[in-house]
Amino acid sequence: MTLVDFLDELRKILDTKRKQISDIMLTGGAENYTNYQNLVGQVKSLDYIEQEVKDLLEKRKVIEDE
Repeated sequence: MTLVDFLDELRKILDTKRKQISDIMLTGGAENYTNYQNLVGQVKSLDYIEQEVKDLLEKRKVIEDE
């Protein structure tokens, strides 16, 4: 498995987890406000990680194009 394959697979995992958390939030699955805040924090963390992965892939693309 290449680095690009690994990062693509990681992005899929992040997307799946984000959808699972969003489903919980949208269906009223948060037990209380603290739980809701925790879910929001998880989504923000997943967004941050995904952005870092995108940046790595973009840097790799730029390096390969040179």
